[in-house]
Amino acid sequence: MKRLLTYLIISGFYTYSFILPAQESYKISKQVTQEFNQITVGVFPQVELISIVQTISKYPTVFSFLMAMDSSNYKSDVIKHFESYKNHPVVLMFNRLSLQPRMLNFSAPSNILLYTDRFLELRSDVELDDFVINRARGIDSLRLFLRLLRDFAVQSSFNSFFQAHHDFYRAITENTINNIGSINYISEMESFYGKTQKSYNIILVTLYNSVGFGNSLLYSDDKREIYNTMGPRNFNNAIPFFGTENYLKFMIRHEFSHPFINPLTEKYWDYVKDYSNNYDSLPEVARVNNCGEWQECINEFLIGAITTQLAYSEGYDIGLQAYKWEKSIDVIYLDKLMNRIKLYLSKRDVFPTIESFYPNLLDVFIKE
Repeated sequence: MKRLLTYLIISGFYTYSFILPAQESYKISKQVTQEFNQITVGVFPQVELISIVQTISKYPTVFSFLMAMDSSNYKSDVIKHFESYKNHPVVLMFNRLSLQPRMLNFSAPSNILLYTDRFLELRSDVELDDFVINRARGIDSLRLFLRLLRDFAVQSSFNSFFQAHHDFYRAITENTINNIGSINYISEMESFYGKTQKSYNIILVTLYNSVGFGNSLLYSDDKREIYNTMGPRNFNNAIPFFGTENYLKFMIRHEFSHPFINPLTEKYWDYVKDYSNNYDSLPEVARVNNCGEWQECINEFLIGAITTQLAYSEGYDIGLQAYKWEKSIDVIYLDKLMNRIKLYLSKRDVFPTIESFYPNLLDVFIKE
């Protein structure tokens, strides 16, 4: 016999009450992925589910630059199948949370769903990040959101929709793998950073714009599941195309670097936070192109310099192309940071990991 749970959601001036049947037996479809050079590439149903909620919500009216605006057969299928559920409580809750600054927007929606298992419940094998909790307005709100999302998946027959598009997901996965190229990015990244990780994944999200989010999940042994969650570069005859080899090379190096760099900036934040006024001295175009706050700028500028150095390791012309790209989007401190990175690479016997060298990189951002 189904248990009935009554939830009361209170947020601002809005109050919603409804009856939610328990769905203990519900299990989301398996991911559609392939392994290539130790990277798992494909469509993850939890992330696909939240991208559908984003698509039918008010989110695209505010964050249109993050969502696919081009028409595609797949997007038409999504609208046709799910639009009648746009007033489901999870969509209403998502509207309230996502339209507030620094809440359930940008990387947060896809990041949160990485913390869920196939029952859409929080995983117990990884450490829950404060970022995830805060973006959902607390642990109770997060659990409620996931409960509502599971009900949405059941009521809308998400699994049936996902299975009906299995061949489509397989096709975009294979097309992307065919364009990745032969570089062993895992060996390259772990050699440079001096640290091994749990796994590396590329999540393809047709309903996103040409954006990338570098997310990760931390285990108790200090290793991470690393994710590059990305939208298509463009559409060819309404079919999503996730990029050429050069584009994917940039995206993989950049987004896979965030889980190495971001935790270190957080760890050493006391060392550099007093110089956050330097953010005000950055050219406006640099802030628009790269970051929204001082800590984010540090991460973006560091990763821009690191990925440029990795490109130079392939050859001068490839490195120069990467260098010109970073300069074109006003990555400040690029030359100084690259000089520090060369110093790091020349003294690996003294600095075996990027973490051991990290304060030397942060010194670049300190202006007396």
